[in-house]
Order: sequence, then structure tokens, then C-alpha cells
Amino acid sequence: MKKNSLLRLIQIAGTKKWWLIFSMILAILSTIAQFVPFVSIYKILVELAKNASEPNLINREYIWFWGYVALAGVLLFGILLYASMMLSHIAAFNILYELRVLISKKLVKLPLGFFSNKSSGQIKKVMSEDVERVELFIAHHIPDITSAILFPILLIIYMFYTDWHLAIVVLSVFFIAIIFQSFMMLTEKNKKLYKKYQHVLGKMNGSIVEYIKGVAIVKIFSKSREAFQKLNSDIKEYKDLSIDVTKQYAPIYVGYYTILSSILLFLIPVSIYLLINSNSYSEYIPKLLFFLILGGGIFFPLMKLMWMSSFMMQNSVGIGLIDDILNMEEIIEPSNSKKIKNSSIIFKDVEFSYEKTPILKKISFEAFTGTITALVGPSGSGKSTIAMLIARFWDIQSGDILIGDRSIKSISSKELMDNISFVFQENTLFFDTIEENIRMGNKDVSFDDVISAAKTAQCHEFIEKLPNGYKTLVGEGGTYLSGGEQQRVSLARAILKNSPILLLDEATAYADPENEGKIVHAISHLIKGKTVIIVAHRLSTITTADQILVINNGQIVEKGKHEDLVTMNGGVYRHMWELYSQSREWVIGGR
Repeated sequence: MKKNSLLRLIQIAGTKKWWLIFSMILAILSTIAQFVPFVSIYKILVELAKNASEPNLINREYIWFWGYVALAGVLLFGILLYASMMLSHIAAFNILYELRVLISKKLVKLPLGFFSNKSSGQIKKVMSEDVERVELFIAHHIPDITSAILFPILLIIYMFYTDWHLAIVVLSVFFIAIIFQSFMMLTEKNKKLYKKYQHVLGKMNGSIVEYIKGVAIVKIFSKSREAFQKLNSDIKEYKDLSIDVTKQYAPIYVGYYTILSSILLFLIPVSIYLLINSNSYSEYIPKLLFFLILGGGIFFPLMKLMWMSSFMMQNSVGIGLIDDILNMEEIIEPSNSKKIKNSSIIFKDVEFSYEKTPILKKISFEAFTGTITALVGPSGSGKSTIAMLIARFWDIQSGDILIGDRSIKSISSKELMDNISFVFQENTLFFDTIEENIRMGNKDVSFDDVISAAKTAQCHEFIEKLPNGYKTLVGEGGTYLSGGEQQRVSLARAILKNSPILLLDEATAYADPENEGKIVHAISHLIKGKTVIIVAHRLSTITTADQILVINNGQIVEKGKHEDLVTMNGGVYRHMWELYSQSREWVIGGR
């Protein structure tokens, strides 16, 4: 377990400390109430043994009294435990809500590079499983640990009060069991193995999500799951590591379990020896019976402690993953944010590397208000990176990016996002109505404005044909709409936002030829007074752009209008245009 993982858990729990303090107090009282029936049993045994030879002398009122005390203790235990668990659960669910909101707020402040390293399955595991384990610690472990520690202490104290010889036997077994447990918890090898287990589990979750997303492709090409070698490899790695973990922990667990469950094996011979050498059988038999009953009673709270120790190890790893996110370096916000004056964009000798891998080298260009700037080039050349840097998804290493003569580092994220709209190649639609997906929570615009934006984006017609029109629910990720339909809804969202800067990353990727023309026509009307950056693969969509930047190996190798670039002998753009034109004329079976 990490050095300060328990302290970190307590720190997280401390946001609702008074709820948990009262929960612990009630847990202490419930443990005392739980102990009362054992005292009652001993009192009854003493009374019965004292007058065993003369039953008529047994004080039946005394026995009934302690019987009622035992019953009251059981009832009080149940009531106090229920109240304790209620308080701890209320605190836990509030803390979970706050923790998930905190992580969610943190995620939107992180550079996009964080998500390049983390799969959706790994992030999902942190947000669901690892955060959920915090609830287990707060709602269950805090009151349970209180009870599991206090109950054996009360038992041992009362055992010493009753007979210190037998108490030493029980205490010796207790310490031997604790030594076994410490081997499971404290060895560096076990801690590293469990940390690796959590890492491999998160990696497998990410592969499963990726596999599910691509299962349609597997079916289309009649491939079995072996087509996804990464998933198979990750599952096998998880299986092998699970076996290693089991082999590592099994002997320790068996030893711990065996020692605790064999307390009577040590108690009985010692009890017989002491009974033989006792001066009064009637006095010693109640003690013997009491220890035989309570000796096994110490087993259950200690087993609970062992299980909680295992969960604590899981929690420590999970807390580490949560803190990895919460402690990630955010995009630095300016102390005095400046307002954007106009929507012109200027790149000045911009250089950007991703984890020591150079992506962009000395990029310089200007994109003026009311113009379209197209970015073209081979895959991986840095086109999309340029578009994303405008929105400061990453911080550049050198150079500067200005919007309206203001460095984007002097503009707050909110101000920046208010002035930029995006339409990406991969679109995200939420499980909500078409209307709300276009609005994106903007309640200030009317329904007529939503329809107008949809018409401009060429999606009004197909929306009207849906079962409930604009009130139709779309599935998670827009799974009930085609790729082209999702793209047009995303375009309508950007149109409705009406920001002065529009970033389009292959905005017509999923459109058929007819709708591609409509979208291009819609965009041509949309750009009035706006600065538009288009990342394009279909060169036919950017022939009317005010300037085309040809990106290759992270550098601008050509710049100009379409008419100028296609006439440039030996030019990269001319070669791309020729290949593109040939591909458009190609048909199956020849010309």
C-alpha cells in the first residue's frame, strides 16, 4: 500500500467529517452493545455452575435479568449499527458525487495529450470502479474497522479479567495471525504485484471498449476475435497475472485462515490442563465454557480485518490513479484575461512536440476575418494539430499563436471557447433529443433558431422524417444516425453557436456527394464575418478557399490559392490534385 494512501483516503473522507465522526461514535456504541450478550452469557454460566448440584437454589430472576439484558444488547446493536451505516452511506454518496464532479471538471482542463495516452476504458475504470471503492471505504470500512478493532479489544480485556492464562493463549494466536496478515500487506513484492494487476486490468478494459466499438468491422470481414490481437494479448496477460496473484496470496490467506480458525485447538488442551489443576471445578467450568464460546468469536472480526486489508490495497492503487488525474498539470489560465478584439489568427514560428516527438516546425501564417484557410497534406503531417492548437488543446514549445492580436496564453479558456466552434471528423452526440444535441444546453435561443441552424446544415429534412422530429432521442454516440447525419447535426450545433472562429476537421468526411455539395454551400454562407480553418482530405471541397496551406512533415511547404497551386510544376499540391482527380474517375472494371 502506498505510504500515504490511508491518509489520503481519510483526507477525502474528511470533507464530510462530522457525518463520519457520528457514524464512528454509533459504531463504537453498537460494538459495546454487541459485546453485552457475551457478558450476559458468562453471568448466566457462573450462576448455573455455582448451583449445579442444587438446582433449586438457582436464582431464576437473575438468569432472566441477564437474558433480557442480552436481548436488549442485540436489539440495541442492530439499531445503532443501522444508524451508523446510514450516516456513513449518506456521507459516502455525497463524497462520491463531489469526487466524480471534481474529476470531470479536471478532465476538461487537461491538455488533449492526456487523452491520447489514456484509453476510454482506463478513464472509465477510474471514474467508476476506483471512485466506487472510495465509497466502499467510507460507507463500510470506517464503521467496520472501528467495530473490527474494538470488538477483539473488548474481548481480550474481558478475557484477561476472567482468566489471564487462557487470555494469553488467545492473544498469542491473535498475534501470529496478524504477522501472517502483515506479510500479505506490507511486502514490497506484493505491493508491486498488486499495482501491476490494477494496471493490467485497466489496459484490458480499454481493449474491451476498443473491441466492442470495432465489432461491426469484425463481422463484416468474417473475422473471429483473433482479428483483435491486442485484446487477446491483454486478456491473456490479465489471466496470467491473476494466476500469479492467486499463487502469491493463497499460502498467506490459507495460513491466516487456518490459524484463526484453530484457536480452539490451542484453547482446549490448555483449558483441560488448568481444569485438572483447578481447586474448584464449579468456579472454573464457566470460565472454560466462556472462553470456548468467545475464542471462536474473535475469529470473525479478524477475518473482516483481513478482507478490509485487501480492499485497502485496492483502494490505495485506485486513489493513486485518481490523484494521477487530479494532480495532472492543467493548461495555465492567465491572471488577467484579455478579451478577443477580432477573429484573425496569426501563427508566429510555432513549434510543437508531443512527448519529445517533433510535430510542427516553424509554422507561420495569417488567417484573416471573413476568410477560409484550408490545411491539406499527407496523413500525420500535422494538419489537425494546427487546428487544435488554435483552441489551445496543447501548449506550444516556442513561437506564439495570436487571435485578434492577443496571444492565446493571455486569453482565458472560457473566452477562447466562447469564440470558437468545432466540427470534428469524429462527432459526439449525447443520449438526448436532436434538439438538445444542437442546442448543447443553450436555453437562450428559440426553437426557430434551432430549426434555422438545422436547415443551414442540411439536416432539417431528415430530422423531420424521424419518429418524433426534433424530439427524437439519439443513442449514445449518435448510434441511431448515420455518420453523415451525425456530421450535419454537429455542423448545425456549430452554426447555432455562431462563434467568430470556425474549425472544421474534415467536416464532409461522411457526406455523400449530394450532401457534400450542400454542406459546402452552407459553409460558404456561414463564413461571412468569420475566420474559418478547414482540415480537408477531399480537395474538391476547398477549391474556393482564400488560401491553402500544404503541410508536410510538420512544415508549410506551399501556400496560395487553388488556381495558383495546381499550376506549380513539381508542387506537392499539384501532385495531390492529380492523384485526387484520377481517383474520382476510377471505376471497378475499367473506364
